[in-house]
Amino acid sequence: MSVDQKIAFSSEALRPFIFACIGRFSDFAVQQKNGQYRRVGRPLSYDDLIDHFNGKLTIGTYLITDAGLCRSVVFDSDREDGLLQLLELQVQLELAEIPSYLESSRRGGHLRIFFDRAVSPGLARRWFLPWCPSGVEFYPKQDTLDGLTYGSLMRLPLGIHRLTGLWYPFVTLVNGEMLPVANTIHETLQWFATIERVSVAACPTESVQLEDQQKKYPSKKGVGLTTPPQNMTIRDWCHMQNAREVIGGYVDLDRQGRGCCPFSDHHRNGVDRHPSFFVYQPSPPDIACWYCHTWKRGGSLFDFLKLYYGQDARTLWASILGGARF
Repeated sequence: MSVDQKIAFSSEALRPFIFACIGRFSDFAVQQKNGQYRRVGRPLSYDDLIDHFNGKLTIGTYLITDAGLCRSVVFDSDREDGLLQLLELQVQLELAEIPSYLESSRRGGHLRIFFDRAVSPGLARRWFLPWCPSGVEFYPKQDTLDGLTYGSLMRLPLGIHRLTGLWYPFVTLVNGEMLPVANTIHETLQWFATIERVSVAACPTESVQLEDQQKKYPSKKGVGLTTPPQNMTIRDWCHMQNAREVIGGYVDLDRQGRGCCPFSDHHRNGVDRHPSFFVYQPSPPDIACWYCHTWKRGGSLFDFLKLYYGQDARTLWASILGGARF
């Protein structure tokens, strides 16, 4: 695959790639000449991505996001026949109506599955780890992070490997031969706009209550929610809660209820540097209790929990009715 040297890439062209492939935005790593990675310790920028595509540097991304979720899983085979091994897995997944995408690598290859929304690493691992062949590495490697490490670092696609100086494209089988899905990086970015993402709603374990996830992703202050009776509405339940106290368990808020937005994907370079997130106690009948001035979006406590845990309304409400603690 050829690289479009020193050519800028529009933010619109990058969006599908960014959503599919980048995990944590607040930090990243850079591959060294010996193939190892050095953590940078600052947010990823647009210019960093341009340098990655143009071969100036090679980015490693942490698959688990700042919110503790992941947008994809990766099967990594280092065998000489790794691509063929992963091709067999791809066929098995296809029979189960699960789209996946092959990427060549220095040794073997990667098989990537992209989600239509971010999910907990624990849920992703329960779903796809049983598919992993013997001897193949599976990412993310953790159900959750311990707060001290990021974990699950992967070379970002479409960057050269510093040991070989080569680009390793996404490939597909054509007439018995593995061929690149595109000839240039610009064309590959356009191809990313066409990839299919697995619907998380189809996950066989999606109906598992959130209590298991909350053990892995507890709020900082361990604040609990009031369990509603079975016939209560979501609106009435929202009015029962102390929104600032509950959300304050997830976001460090000052006395005015301001803090940094936890939904970092919607902020420049993936991090809310200047507190733009505001939490307040709603006045009935209104249930809106938070707003991000940068994202220009807000909602109820129920909306906050849906976004934070990556759950649909039905699953979240069933968990709350079941007595899940947050």
